[in-house]
Amino acid sequence: MGFKNEFLSDFSIYLKDKRKTLFLCFSIFFIVVFLLLSFYVVDSSPKSWDLLVSQELQEEPSAILDVLMKGFSWLGTVYVAAVMVVVFSLIFLIFKYIKEALFVLSCLLSGGVSYVLKMLIDRPRPTTDFVRIVEETHYQSFPSGHVLFYTAFFGTLIVIAISSGILKLSWKIMISIICSAMIVLGAISRIYLGAHWFTDVIGGFIVGVLFVMFTGSVYLRSKKKSTLIQE
Repeated sequence: MGFKNEFLSDFSIYLKDKRKTLFLCFSIFFIVVFLLLSFYVVDSSPKSWDLLVSQELQEEPSAILDVLMKGFSWLGTVYVAAVMVVVFSLIFLIFKYIKEALFVLSCLLSGGVSYVLKMLIDRPRPTTDFVRIVEETHYQSFPSGHVLFYTAFFGTLIVIAISSGILKLSWKIMISIICSAMIVLGAISRIYLGAHWFTDVIGGFIVGVLFVMFTGSVYLRSKKKSTLIQE
């Protein structure tokens, strides 16, 4: 019996250390990829694959598609994004899910992260020389602030849904699919509207993933700690 308990304890420590190692490896991987991408785009000239993706997405423009893409993009504008975050945080707070409310509220920090990175890398926006500009934009291009926010916000909702102890598996899958679709459609809309290059979108997604990884790890640790205290 003592040997069994000791084995289970050692195995538990091993799994915990393995999770930490995986987290560290993925963090370093995404950071390195983002840095390489930043150096790659810093000369500001559009890359061949940037042009290719933009041309493919803008190949058959239409008034209906313009409106749809503007709609998906509108959700990522500063004021709308802030309202979304505050509303979801308040909903969680009303139902006394304080940790979830704070986790969602942390998405507001993604705006500051985006602004700092844009200023540091200072890549110009796409111009009419290369793409069709449907929506006028401000500030620098890399990384995409919209995609960073979409990844942070909808990624946060995915983490909350998957780690929930009250949602059925079908609900977890449905929420994850919807949130993932919103991230993808948000990214596509930014390229279609001529607001960003493909590499801007990839950069925003990478930083968004890193953001969720770090805020999510804090959320999951605090949630696990609360569960252990209650037990």
